[in-house]
Amino acid sequence: MNIQATGFRLTYLASLALVAGVASHAGAAVSSIDPEQQRVPDDLVLKAEFLSKLVDQGRIRNDDATAHVGGVARIGWEVPGSKQGIGVQVDGYFAVGEDQATTPKTSPGEMVEFNGKLSYVYEALDAGDIPMFQIIPHFEFITYPNVAERQNYLKYRQNYVGADAWYCLPWEGIEIGGGADWNMSSQAHMFRAAAGAREFYQDAPFDLSAWQLLNFGNKEYKRYFAGSGAPPPAPAGVDRGGFTTIDVGAKVTLPLPWNELWTFVQADAVYWVDAKDRRNLNNAGVDVGDFVISIGAEWRPE
Repeated sequence: MNIQATGFRLTYLASLALVAGVASHAGAAVSSIDPEQQRVPDDLVLKAEFLSKLVDQGRIRNDDATAHVGGVARIGWEVPGSKQGIGVQVDGYFAVGEDQATTPKTSPGEMVEFNGKLSYVYEALDAGDIPMFQIIPHFEFITYPNVAERQNYLKYRQNYVGADAWYCLPWEGIEIGGGADWNMSSQAHMFRAAAGAREFYQDAPFDLSAWQLLNFGNKEYKRYFAGSGAPPPAPAGVDRGGFTTIDVGAKVTLPLPWNELWTFVQADAVYWVDAKDRRNLNNAGVDVGDFVISIGAEWRPE
């Protein structure tokens, strides 16, 4: 979606994510919805970045420097009143530093997370071909290659089906949205959702995006991410669903001297909202809040 304004242009910034629920935007699935914008009808991006640590749905996956490489490809079509596209995304995360907090410790070079996603993007246009909203059904698979199933019960049990939606407000560059996902695993009946806002500003060559998201999860979801991460029974205190984390972040994107290459810096803060969740995480020796800095580059052919 592109939005025109007098004297400057408000536009969607380049990104790899198709939408996650979430996530993962320019990182793993930090939240249950991805605040990055999705380009339709066609898109192709390759991306590489370094993160100060890897956070997945409020839990640290690698508590040291992490490398992320990935890509997204989307093909689509235009019809009067809409743009549409079908895309696939893959993301791999590799430990750069040595995480001493895990048993066994995570060594440099290990793949600590892999995400794959298939999505369909529908972007509605008004009579002047100005974007009004996007609806994005998707399927997402998340796994942790470097751990055994006995160390992480969810290693092969995250197969989410869901949809996200974003609506353009009358004020240019401001949108509200939300999304929900259901895990298809018969052994982990997890439901996750998110709602929030995102803002975009461009004054060439400077691009800025920001987002504020509130995440939710059912009792089963909290059992794994706010509890011990083990199968039933749930730890004490994980007796209901509700708010999980709040995610606040911003991203600055600038062009590089080489054609079709962009660089970016991103900051993301995540904090567990519910006091019971924070108590469970503290008892397990897990941080209840994290701050992640990342820097990277994207290649997006014109």
